[in-house]
Amino acid sequence: MSLEIQGASDNQQKNILAHLGSLPQAPAQVNRFIAKARERSIAAMIALGYNNAEITTKVDHQAQPIKLIVSVKPGPATRINLMDIQVTGDAVNDDGFQRFIANLQTHQGSILNHGEYESWKTELQNYARSNGYLAGTWLHHEILVDSARQQAEVHLGYDAGVRHKLGEITFEGSDVAPALLARLSPLSTGEHYQSSHLSNLESALRRSGYFADVLVTPDLNAIDEQQVPVTVNLRDAPTHSFKVGLGYVTDTGPRAQFNWRTPRVNRWGHSQETTLRYSTVNPYANFLYQIPGQDPLTQTYQLMLGLEQNDYGDISSTQRHAAVISQSTKHKWVWAAQTRWLEEKWSLDGLDFQAGYLLPGLTLSRTKRHGPIRDPEEGFMQTYQIEATDKALGSDGRLLRMTGFWKWLSRFGEHRFVIKGQAGINITGLDSVEDLAPSLRFFAGGDQSIRGFDYNSLGPTAEVQTSEGLQTKVVGGKMLAVGSVEYQYYLTPNWRMAIFTDAGNAFNRHYFKPVQSVGAGIHWLSPVGAVRFELAYGISEDDPPWRIHISMGAEL
Repeated sequence: MSLEIQGASDNQQKNILAHLGSLPQAPAQVNRFIAKARERSIAAMIALGYNNAEITTKVDHQAQPIKLIVSVKPGPATRINLMDIQVTGDAVNDDGFQRFIANLQTHQGSILNHGEYESWKTELQNYARSNGYLAGTWLHHEILVDSARQQAEVHLGYDAGVRHKLGEITFEGSDVAPALLARLSPLSTGEHYQSSHLSNLESALRRSGYFADVLVTPDLNAIDEQQVPVTVNLRDAPTHSFKVGLGYVTDTGPRAQFNWRTPRVNRWGHSQETTLRYSTVNPYANFLYQIPGQDPLTQTYQLMLGLEQNDYGDISSTQRHAAVISQSTKHKWVWAAQTRWLEEKWSLDGLDFQAGYLLPGLTLSRTKRHGPIRDPEEGFMQTYQIEATDKALGSDGRLLRMTGFWKWLSRFGEHRFVIKGQAGINITGLDSVEDLAPSLRFFAGGDQSIRGFDYNSLGPTAEVQTSEGLQTKVVGGKMLAVGSVEYQYYLTPNWRMAIFTDAGNAFNRHYFKPVQSVGAGIHWLSPVGAVRFELAYGISEDDPPWRIHISMGAEL
């Protein structure tokens, strides 16, 4: 048989079909289905608040197969003219519970819906249990309907009883120091029991990186004096993790990287991470040792050691550095107060130089991102750093260094815009940068700077006497101003095209000569981030350069 419902809205039809059930397949079931159709359709309409609906059924025997026609005249809807919700026990003095009840009472005046009524009962009981009212019971719950006036009254009475509190928290399965576990826990014995707080505890323990598995269980069968004991079962994360990677970016060429991480060196939560990366331009080794602070999730103390080689313009540099860092997160800003030692040796056409600096500094950063990490739909990244030193601190010169970086992106349908900016200034008291270590100077050019130009190839120049005579060499500047505007269009969910322009330069005081490039590219959104293939062309030069850029990684 077939079925046709006339005169009902989509929602009413859906509910009628749910009450009727599946159409009969066997001939013997057809008569029973037809006989019950009107009664079940009336029940479906009453459930939606249409108590006076007129429903008739008719069978078309001429149709093949036979057709049951259900005609509906909904009539006026029954509305709730009273939401009477009464709660007793400790909930009377619980502001949160009273706000929850007030929110339920806003349904007064709406169309009566029996399904929603049942959900209100469930929500009230779940709210009570989730917030420590573990012995709550119903006093009464009913709907009084005046069909003649199309009005209904909802009466709910609930005895919440005594509000329970959090009892002893027991950690099992790990030798992490109890003092560290206590600092990781956002809970304390004696506070009001809330299931959401238990979820917060589980989340905090997982985010620490110390554990492979976390299970937080309240023991509701061992409640003593209205206190709920909690057991936390932990399974430690692997002692060591290793990662090996191969890649290619235009700035530094082919590269290989090895990463060794120990998430927990000892029971006090210390960790270490060692990174070795080889590339022809910028090989480096870095060691990071972290000690958790008072709040292990937002505060760390770090010791960093590193060895690095890099090319800056026409200068080859080798750096050894060490840093002590205190890092914390406050109001979504990451603050890092640091003191770093930099010892740098560099050469320029056979001339060797060396300098050392003790650099106290402060870094402030924040990243807002909406959407997946591999392809954010909205975001803004900003980073600010200031460092200062003086010969009185044992440095080879006086320096005040300030830098800033900004990146904004936003997607509108298939269109996406990205704007970047970078600025920096060195104040040394001298006009020349010759005695300043290259890694502290400013250069421009490359995948992450001004595309169309080689890596670190832009900046102030100097005349240098070489074996081939006097030559002009890029030596870097005391200031930096670089910006970029990019438009992207999504061809498919995993591919997008881009057009862009980059501009700016590194420069010295009173002489700023910006360069500009334009370009286009194609981006593949891989599982680990965008892989970008781009061609850029320098339009500001008499002999315009062009360059293919390949880069990859997360954007924010």
